[in-house]
Amino acid sequence: METHYLAGYYLLKLKPLDFGDDINKTVWTCGNCLNISAFDNWCLSLGYEKLDKKDKKALNLTDDKINEIYHWTDSRFSDLINGFADLETAKEFKDLFYNSRDDIQILGLYFPQTDAELLIEDFREGNNVDEFNYNNGDIGIRKNLQKKIVEQADSNEEFLGYDFIGVEGDGSFHSFYCSNITKTLTTKFNLKTNAFGLFDEIENREEIRAYLNDPKSLLEPLPYYFAKVTRVKYV
Repeated sequence: METHYLAGYYLLKLKPLDFGDDINKTVWTCGNCLNISAFDNWCLSLGYEKLDKKDKKALNLTDDKINEIYHWTDSRFSDLINGFADLETAKEFKDLFYNSRDDIQILGLYFPQTDAELLIEDFREGNNVDEFNYNNGDIGIRKNLQKKIVEQADSNEEFLGYDFIGVEGDGSFHSFYCSNITKTLTTKFNLKTNAFGLFDEIENREEIRAYLNDPKSLLEPLPYYFAKVTRVKYV
């Protein structure tokens, strides 16, 4: 089995899908386009994203609380934040702003070594800067993978399954669910989703990876990777 490297921790409130063949299904993906991100670019006071009204209500945030988040985040980050580089910071943030919210989860994201190396190369400085790599490799998920922090077998994290994710130039990413191709993938490659909407095992990895990254496929035109998702057993 391949070594897995930490790509980051994500703070999310899950919500059922509201489109496609998987409508009403809850998927434990770290992507912020399907679930509500409780920590993202909107946490920066000078960021280009702002929290919309629906998500603000779902997270039960007031304007005063958001200003507190701005103050905390601005003192630690400058730009391009989609997740946490370490669990200690993720727990600190959750303790401060979502301490009583059991419905807000800390999820870990890990890349198998092959996929980690592919992403580091795909987003290297000077590569495809006119296409998906518009930040020239200056993204958190790449920086985290470059540290080569190995997943620990005795960590306080529960394995949920594998996701297939397409990474954007700002470090955010899409799950394959965003393209509504679950039926195609499961039929074509004899896959089965588990209770978390992810995959327990992935055989024929090279064949699947080639399909995900084929321009003829129906996915977002981004580089796609296998990513392991874990849930932190928060105490």
